[in-house]
Amino acid sequence: MPKRSLSVTIAALLFLGATLVQAYEAQVEEVINIPTLTCKKDFSVDATFEIWNRVLDNPQIIGQLWDIYKFQPPYKVTGTDTGFHVSDPSGITGDIRQVGQSDRARTFYGTGRFDHWAVPSFFTADGIIMFEYRTDRDRVSGEVNIFMRGDNGISRFAMKIFSGILTRRINNRLETHLENMKKIIEDIANEPHKLRDALTGQLLNDFDRVFPPAETKPAGG
Repeated sequence: MPKRSLSVTIAALLFLGATLVQAYEAQVEEVINIPTLTCKKDFSVDATFEIWNRVLDNPQIIGQLWDIYKFQPPYKVTGTDTGFHVSDPSGITGDIRQVGQSDRARTFYGTGRFDHWAVPSFFTADGIIMFEYRTDRDRVSGEVNIFMRGDNGISRFAMKIFSGILTRRINNRLETHLENMKKIIEDIANEPHKLRDALTGQLLNDFDRVFPPAETKPAGG
């Protein structure tokens, strides 16, 4: 399978994590230890620990909810044998899989392609997104770290040349994505009945499987 850029991983948001003390496979360690670009953002969301972890562990459902909310860009998230594939019309595509998990962390690894109008260069890269977090009653907060490494010398050179543009684009997109994710998650936590009213078919079945009605807040609750 050809490698594609991990900027996409940012997109999907946006759904990942694990701790640095955990042992990873060699290519994952290389991205973490020798990144071409890095990015970090703090986040907080009003939701229980259980809901937050279920969100991170079910990116396909969240990807479909992203579409229902009509958030931009319009990512398409589909399942693969090992994880999920993400694409958006701006030229970012990638394949992502979870490579680390603990009670308070998730880590995803992606390979992808970045061919975006705002960056005058095409490149392919590997990337890691880590979520590390803590909880205080019904609030989860923490930080997300993104590590990207070009998968060959030419890609690493291009990423360094345009590092300023790339870093700004990644930071801006990550900030927007976290805000959009916060909206989805807080609706799941506080108004799940409104979401269910907007869902049909397999997506409704999947939503109820991951967020059972008996375990979520009832209407007016």
